[in-house]
Amino acid sequence: MLRNGIEPPHLPGSLHAAEHAAVGLLPLVASCDRGDIGGLSTAIGPDGLPTVFVYDGYPGGAGFAERGFRRARTWLGATAAAIEACECPSGCPSCVQSPKCGNGNDPLDKIGAVSVLRLVLAALG
Repeated sequence: MLRNGIEPPHLPGSLHAAEHAAVGLLPLVASCDRGDIGGLSTAIGPDGLPTVFVYDGYPGGAGFAERGFRRARTWLGATAAAIEACECPSGCPSCVQSPKCGNGNDPLDKIGAVSVLRLVLAALG
């Protein structure tokens, strides 16, 4: 992934921070509350690639994640812009930290999160 500007040691924190920020901004496009959704990121997903999962927090789903997927460009663009606009140096509750994080908000890579989101947006066209 180095060819895309993210060094392998920074990948887990970059994905994790992008996940948190995306979950935090999904309510803008899915008419839900942050507590209605969850996320998980992994450097090696089921297909062997870096993966961020965003899912509904209700058994059987409620359609929130699907609404986000349908508006992915808007959602992920707003997410990247929000991270970039935050003046903190390395991540805070306003951009990439999550109050629901089971890993104590570690690792997080704010700059890498923007790179991940921009790569996804470029792939979406």
